[in-house]
Formats: sequence, structure tokens, C-alpha cells
Amino acid sequence: MQLLSKKSMVLATGFCVCFGLIGNVSFAGAQELSIEESYLQESVNIMIIREQIKSPDREGKLIALDNIRQMIADGNDPKELQPLLAYMALEGILNKIREDGRTANNYPDIRIKAVEYLGDVKTKEASDTLLRVILVDNEPSVISTAVRSLGKLGYNDNDYTVNVILYVFSQYDSTRPNNILALSVIDTCSAFLDSGDAKNPAVYGALMRISNNAAYIKPVRDYASKTLAKLYSKNS
Repeated sequence: MQLLSKKSMVLATGFCVCFGLIGNVSFAGAQELSIEESYLQESVNIMIIREQIKSPDREGKLIALDNIRQMIADGNDPKELQPLLAYMALEGILNKIREDGRTANNYPDIRIKAVEYLGDVKTKEASDTLLRVILVDNEPSVISTAVRSLGKLGYNDNDYTVNVILYVFSQYDSTRPNNILALSVIDTCSAFLDSGDAKNPAVYGALMRISNNAAYIKPVRDYASKTLAKLYSKNS
């Protein structure tokens, strides 16, 4: 995994020395790492990312997210990355760093990326974290991304996920309608309903409210209407 920060490269070298991974280097040809060496190298990378996350510096957190994304793309087990993403998904909301009486790590863009990548972690723990995010976060863009990631994961035991999504959406729908959040709710809740993974008829009511609410732009209202008609046609 490529590390993008000089500070991280220095830290990585330090960790490697501690674990005795640096020995005689041969440039005659690369040798395949043993299972133990691969595990230790991966553990070093996890430790580096953890240190980047702990820093109040926004740039370090972005580098950590890029490294996590690359590790997922390289086929690393995302379950090991889930706790790191869970921490950043609540960055500045529940996991706060205080400086001079203010929250120094309130970065919505960090939380957006974290909840997006949690959608690639196929575990119930990832779903639980996303549900917590949509209940406590105050940024519609973060909530919208979390709703879409919940749809990717597909956990909806006894309609719990759909019920939480509809509850949070109702708070925004009645006070400050948000077009992006409405689109996420339309796609995710209707997908659960369409696949048979949801039974709550309140999804129909939410779609109807969106389609009739002039606070939403016309393309969003039209999309809600078309989705509603499609669901009725399929289930009639």
C-alpha cells in the first residue's frame, strides 16, 4: 500500500524496525512474503492508519481514508478496517477533540468517506455503525451517504433499518427538506421493499410525501412518483 505522507513513511519505517522486518535487502529479485511477514506488514499498516486517524489534522485523516480504500481494493479483509472506519464515521460528532472549547475535528467530508467505505464492509457491525450515524449526525450529506451504504449492506432485521431511516427522514421532511437525502431514501427504502426485504407500508407514505411536497425540486418529486407507481404495479 502506498503511503502518501512523509510523516507516515517515517512512522512506517520505525514500526518495521520494531518488528524486525528490515534485514538484508536484495535487489537481485523480489521474493514473495511469507504468511507471517504479510500479516506483520498488514498489522504495521493498520497501526499507521490508526495513528493518522488519532491526529486532529484533517490531511492525515484523508490519507488514512485513501490507505483504507486502497487496502479494500487490494483485497484485504475489510472486517479489520471496520473499527477504524467506524471511528471516523463519528468523527467530530461522538468522537471529539476539543481545543479552546471548540470541536477541532468536525470534518463532514471525512465522515462522508468513512460511511461510504463502510458500505463495502459486509458485516452487521458496519450496518450498526451506519444506523448510529444517521441517528446522531447533523449533516444531511453524511446521513444521505450512510442511507445509501445501508442499502448496499442489506441488513434489515424485522424492518429495523427501514424504520430508522424513515424516522430520521421524517425529521428532515417536516422541518428542512433535503433533495439529496430524499433521493437516498427513495432508492434505499424502495429497494428493500422491492426485493421483499421490507414489509413496512410506511415506505409508500414517505414516497407519497416526497412526490407531493413542493419543497423538493420537480425531478425529485417526479422520481418519487415513478418509483411509487412501479412499486404499486409490481405488488398489485
